[in-house]
Formats: sequence, structure tokens, C-alpha cells
Amino acid sequence: MKRFASPRVFVTVLALSLGLAAGGSLAAPREDCHGTVPGKGVPAAHAMIPLFHERALARLHDELKLDEKQEALWKEADHFVRARHEAARERLDRDRAEIKALLEQPGADLRAVEKRVGELRAEGRKLHDAARERWFAVYDSLGDGQKEKVRLFFKDGLEKMGRFAEWTRERAKDHPRRGHRRGS
Repeated sequence: MKRFASPRVFVTVLALSLGLAAGGSLAAPREDCHGTVPGKGVPAAHAMIPLFHERALARLHDELKLDEKQEALWKEADHFVRARHEAARERLDRDRAEIKALLEQPGADLRAVEKRVGELRAEGRKLHDAARERWFAVYDSLGDGQKEKVRLFFKDGLEKMGRFAEWTRERAKDHPRRGHRRGS
């Protein structure tokens, strides 16, 4: 029983509960996916998500038949999101290193660490909101017919996500390590 009361276990449990290892802007991709992208070690399912979104958005872009002003707004929003995405990778590495350095200090104040994690998440949220506003500027510039195409695009996407979620739940039922607890 004594081994569960060590400071190392306490800090690990606290870090997990704060979301340092499992959530927010510091989240890492799941490693339980079947297969990885060759040479990258990224789970294959997660590597496909940006590719899917990119192709789907390209199809929507082609269907909308944008005028010059709308095209400029689309390109600006797309460029902002791409630049933000690449910068986010670097920021994520920097943030993880900063939090790790804070936790490695003897006698680290865990409230200060949690406060810093909250600040980092707030910074990420501001960037997310800025990207969303750029896409809404594109949406606001569209005509009624174009807005209907966008609505149907998102409706179809939501339906596909629902079918995929249902498929993964069914698949998880058959997985030998899912649905049972250790020792039972």
C-alpha cells in the first residue's frame, strides 16, 4: 500500500487528471489504432483524417463556384488554417517541454502548472476562434444557393460521422481487450 503513496505516483495521477497526458491542446494521437503510416509512426486512421477533410473541402469548393471576392476570402481562411496547423505542431512540442520542465522541478507547485496549462489552452482556443471567424466570413459572403450547399455538406458529414461511430462501437464489441476489466 505504501508504494501508491509515493510523490511520483501522486504527480502522475494529478498530471493525468489535469489532462496533461490525455486531453486539450496537449493531446497525443491514440496508439491503439491498427497500423501506422510507414516511416512516421502515426496511426493510420489518424493520418487519414486531414486527407479526408482536405478532399471533402476541395469538393465543396468546386461545387460552390465562388466569385472573386468569395475566392479571396476562401484562400485567406484556408491559408490561415494551414499556417495555424503547422505552427500548432511546433507549439505543441514547445508546450509539452515547458510543462515537463515545470513538473521536473523538485517541489513544483501543481496549481501553477495547472494554471499554465489553462493559459496554453486559452491561447489555442483564441487561434481556433480566429480560424472559425475567417470561415464564417466566407459563409457570410455566399448567396442563398451556396449556403444551402454548405448546409447539406455539413449535414452529410454529420451523418457519415454517425455511421462511422456506430461502426466503431460494433467493432469494439468484438475486440478481445475491450469491454472487460482486469481481474474480473
